[in-house]
Amino acid sequence: MKLILAAAFLLSPTALIAQAHEPGSTMPEMNSQMPAKPPVPPSHSLLVTNLGAVNGPNTKTFTVADLAKLPQVTVHVHNAHSKRDEDYTGPLVSDVFALAGLALTHENEAAILHSYVVASATDNYRVVYSAAEMEPGFSNSKVIVAISKSSAPNTEGGDIQLINTDGARPARWIHGLTTLTVTTLPPTK
Repeated sequence: MKLILAAAFLLSPTALIAQAHEPGSTMPEMNSQMPAKPPVPPSHSLLVTNLGAVNGPNTKTFTVADLAKLPQVTVHVHNAHSKRDEDYTGPLVSDVFALAGLALTHENEAAILHSYVVASATDNYRVVYSAAEMEPGFSNSKVIVAISKSSAPNTEGGDIQLINTDGARPARWIHGLTTLTVTTLPPTK
């Protein structure tokens, strides 16, 4: 009896799939696309915290207007989710970090190599980067704090975003970027 139930259980999904593909089937079509993700709540400021600053933690808040005053970089990226090429503009993360006390110098090169960054969004999505991959002195990719998309404010991804040119998918992009927290690992003994 158990064998018959197990066989019925295993065969039932196969039978349903086969029936769904039969001509004239009355079963509803199975949708292979994922449901649309709701828009990310916009972020209106960015809090940058450097926990590894020499004089103790250093925190600085940037508004969109503050970010617009920094040198702007435009990156052309392919968004694998939307299957479109997109242009984003904003300052390099390294320029933002420099104002929060983490500018690349010969003296703090080791600190940057031993630091990681947690980027957080308004919807609590978070990703981790090494500080070195955000620094042009160590990486060929560009990581920007985007404040516009295609030369206009980005209403679908929040006012502030984190966009990088490296990666096959935009999984480490942050829409609605609210915080960048830099943590430096302690030196080994």
